[in-house]
Amino acid sequence: MNNLTPVVKNIILINVFVFVACFIYPDLTDILAMHYPTNPDFKPWQIVTHMFTHGGIFHILFNMYALYSFGGVLESDHVLGSKRFAFLYLFSGLGAIAFYIAVNAGMAYYYIGDVFFTNETHLPTQLSESAIKSLSQIYYASLVGASGAVYGLLAAFGYLFPNAPLVFMFIPVPIKAKYMIPLVIIGFDIMFAQTGIGNIAHTAHIGGALFGFLLVLYWNKTNKQTFY
Repeated sequence: MNNLTPVVKNIILINVFVFVACFIYPDLTDILAMHYPTNPDFKPWQIVTHMFTHGGIFHILFNMYALYSFGGVLESDHVLGSKRFAFLYLFSGLGAIAFYIAVNAGMAYYYIGDVFFTNETHLPTQLSESAIKSLSQIYYASLVGASGAVYGLLAAFGYLFPNAPLVFMFIPVPIKAKYMIPLVIIGFDIMFAQTGIGNIAHTAHIGGALFGFLLVLYWNKTNKQTFY
C-alpha cells in the first residue's frame, strides 16, 4: 500500500471499509445503494455512497484492481496530480449515475409519458408485459459499485496515453489503448446495454466513460501544454 498514490490509496481504503461494514451489517448495502428517485428507498446521499459500495468480493476486486492499474499513472504529478485525479474520479462517478438515471427516466417517459412513476401496480393496464417488466426493473433496481468512476479513468487513460499497450483478459496479445478501451471495453457495454443481458448497469459504465473523456478533453484543450 505504501507504493500507491495518495488518492488511489484512500479510495481503495474507503471501498474496503464500506465493503466490510456491509458484510457485517447486510442491510447497510441497500441503504447506501442508488435507487430510482421515485422509489421510497431513495435517499440523497446514495448519489455518492453507491460509488463506494459493492455487491460481492469479485465486484470490489475487479474495480479496485482497475483503479490500482490505471489510477496511479493518472494521479502522478506529471499527468494530472492528486487534486485533478480526485475530481476526475468523482466527476466520472457522478456523471455515470446521472447518465444511468437519465436513460432510465427516458425509458419511463417512452412507455408512459412520465418519469415520476411509482411501482407497477400504478402503471397503465394497457401496457405490454415487457414494458411493465422494464419499468419494474427500473423502479426496484439498486445500483452499487465504483465501475462508473473507474470507466472514467479508463477513458481518460485512453485519451492521454493512446499508444500504451494493454492486455485484455480474454485477448492474449497487447492492443493499443486507443483501440482497446473504446472498441473492446466501451463497445462491449454499448452492445450489452442494447440487449439488457446480465445484472450490470452498462449505461452507467458508458456514462462514466463519457464524462471522464469529456473532462480530460476540456482540461487538455484549455491548457497551454498537455499533461504528459
